[in-house]
Amino acid sequence: MKSVVAQGRDSTAFWIVKTADGQSVSLYPVVVPTLIAPLYLPAVAYLNLRGWSDARLDHVAIIMEKLTASFIAALSVALLFLLLRRRASESIAVLLTIAYAFGTTTWVISSQALWQHGMGQLLLIICLLILTAECTTIKALAAGLFLGLLATNRPPDALLAAVLGVYGLFWARRRIWLLAAGCALPIGLVVFYNLHVTGNIAGAYGLMGKPSFFQHDLFAGIAGILFSPMRGLFVFSPFLLFLALLGPHLKSRSERGLTLAMLVCVLLQIILYAKADWRAGISWGPRYMTDLLPILIWMLVPVVSSLRNFGRVCFIAAVVVAATIEGIGAFCYTGATDLPLYDIVDGPGAMRPAWEWRNAPFIASLRYRLSPLHGSFDGIQFGSYTVSATRVGTDIDAVGWASSGDGTPYQVAIRVDDQPQLFTTHSYFDRDDIRATLHEKRPVGWRIPVNTMGLAPGEHRLTAFAWVSESSERRFLGERYLTLKPADATVTGDLEASAKTAVERLREHQQPAGYWLTFFTKGTKFEASGQELNTFLTPLLLDLLKPLESSDQLGDSLQRARQFLTNQIEPNGLVRYHGLPTGPGIGTLGCVITPDADDTSLVWRVAPGDPKLRSDALAILKQYRTDDGLYRTWLAPQSAYQCINPGRDPNLADLTIQMHVLLLFAQTEPAAANTLCKALQPVAGDDRVWVYYSNTPLVPMIRLKDLHEVGCELDLPQSRIESSLPDQAPWISLASLLSETALKKRGSASDAETLLRQIASNDFALVRRNPPLLYHNDLTASVSRYYWSEDAGYALWLRLYYEHQYPLTAQPIH
Repeated sequence: MKSVVAQGRDSTAFWIVKTADGQSVSLYPVVVPTLIAPLYLPAVAYLNLRGWSDARLDHVAIIMEKLTASFIAALSVALLFLLLRRRASESIAVLLTIAYAFGTTTWVISSQALWQHGMGQLLLIICLLILTAECTTIKALAAGLFLGLLATNRPPDALLAAVLGVYGLFWARRRIWLLAAGCALPIGLVVFYNLHVTGNIAGAYGLMGKPSFFQHDLFAGIAGILFSPMRGLFVFSPFLLFLALLGPHLKSRSERGLTLAMLVCVLLQIILYAKADWRAGISWGPRYMTDLLPILIWMLVPVVSSLRNFGRVCFIAAVVVAATIEGIGAFCYTGATDLPLYDIVDGPGAMRPAWEWRNAPFIASLRYRLSPLHGSFDGIQFGSYTVSATRVGTDIDAVGWASSGDGTPYQVAIRVDDQPQLFTTHSYFDRDDIRATLHEKRPVGWRIPVNTMGLAPGEHRLTAFAWVSESSERRFLGERYLTLKPADATVTGDLEASAKTAVERLREHQQPAGYWLTFFTKGTKFEASGQELNTFLTPLLLDLLKPLESSDQLGDSLQRARQFLTNQIEPNGLVRYHGLPTGPGIGTLGCVITPDADDTSLVWRVAPGDPKLRSDALAILKQYRTDDGLYRTWLAPQSAYQCINPGRDPNLADLTIQMHVLLLFAQTEPAAANTLCKALQPVAGDDRVWVYYSNTPLVPMIRLKDLHEVGCELDLPQSRIESSLPDQAPWISLASLLSETALKKRGSASDAETLLRQIASNDFALVRRNPPLLYHNDLTASVSRYYWSEDAGYALWLRLYYEHQYPLTAQPIH
């Protein structure tokens, strides 16, 4: 619960103060929470019924704070109207009540959150209601009680309570002792609480050290409080300028005493705040003047009552302007517009930004849209896959999206349980799904690495929060639960244990239907990935995992994979990259795409099927043979293309696709395989046949050994088997060790063991953070996509383990 109370700050919020004995207490006085506690009884009952989770507490707290603040502000508005009716006509009282409710910070400060200002206004109005009535025994006691509450609710308001208390002495006359007793009660209780809880008569404020609050220039402060574009009282509520006409109305003896007392209150508070940092922190407009508003509205009554025609129109126009300014704050303010206030921390120019009209929040806020923060904590990923459990010490990623309406949020953070540490990000990436569904054009996706080192085995709660701006309070996005298993100490040191882990991951990632998913990105970094179902990855994994097929390492996984591939063969024998047009992944994990030579060859080579359909497929394939003996990619005329973004050549012949066609021919038509091999040898280095693998030669390097085994001695130029992407170097090295020539090299077993340990270290962190880049689309097309597979990383590791380590250890994976 501490993280919710502290609003997600990194360690502890500034309003949480440590006492001498180490207890955490609120910096703010106890009056507001005490008075509003009964309003929270329904919320407490609800949480008792549903459970006190951080997420539910945060949600209920946000709703209750808004409802309670609005209730306090609305009650003060209603009572102010009753107060004004004591000296004004109904029409004047209505006009001034509207001005108070919508043309001042009553709306944007008091009704938005549980600042002390809202309660201060309410208590002040109640005091004035009592002091403007005839004194009775009960009223004298009540006046003292509410003046005491006013003084203890917010320390600066003690000035208001003191001046009004002096007036109250004359008002109460012989009932002064009742007034004093009523005032002493709340003051005594608050002092007792402060001494008992904090050990200081001033409460938590007294624990803040030597005050350095009142060191500012008096006259500059008065000007700033009243006229600055960012905090000026008369700028945000220009109708209050009519108070300049109050002088002639002080002649009335019946109200002169109270009015003079009010003027003293106003003067003292303006002087107090002028000597302080009148910028008032991150807030809307003249926050420090909020508590004075009932007094200022009361003093306007004789002025507005005396206005006629043009004067009354001008006053109403000023109220409309004020309401417009406050309305902008109520619907557009996020706190970001106040950041220029503190661009200059110290020195003679520190206050300058507050005097620049471009920084006025009602102007700056118009750059933002009227939309709240929204988003989602989508899940926890281990590598490329969403998980709900992993081992202690592994790195996982929390993923989701967030949009603040007026821009990407300042920050998203993850908290684990109630620990003080936050895992944060300020970076965002494109989410195609959010772009498509919400028409969100900005990058809104986020990914936050979370290290589980030091966490105990068992279930842990991960909570996501977002901040609209650096100064705003955090908002809850969602929570997920992660179960941590005890760490396996042998994972990084024992290759056999690592092999078990790799097999376990492949089992976990295989979908029930038998396939594995492929991940894609827009660039050459594995980030902001999407996922798809295709018929390329599964046969590739079947080839790589062939040494495990005779054992029982993957159970029925490989058999289910073969059956899935068989099911993708269409009545004409061809296969599509995304599978059958009626497949469950169409529309979500792929589209209806034209059949192609690559996937048709891959599937028929490893999956059992009707020999008649295979003959039909081969017959169609041969129709797309080029004059130089190669085979084109797409097995349909261009007019029949579906879901294809062709490049410069709409139906090219790629080298690696030729390898797959050749391997199929080696099983069905050896003569055709020999002919294709001869056609490949003179073009193996040509740019025109390096289309889908120009940036990642991993798959063609792996296939070289397969070609050699069927009698095609194809060699690739050295320049072609060196990836242009440094992050892929470990996988290129692995593919090189798998080649037939590497097996014969002296010392290759030692190189293999070193690489196996490197890849398996830290629970296969390299596989998860930088998986093999298998291929990309035609880079001359209008859209670039790169395709990755974490599961190919595990399969490649297992293949190298079996070919280099298993023969040495002669111990199968149990």
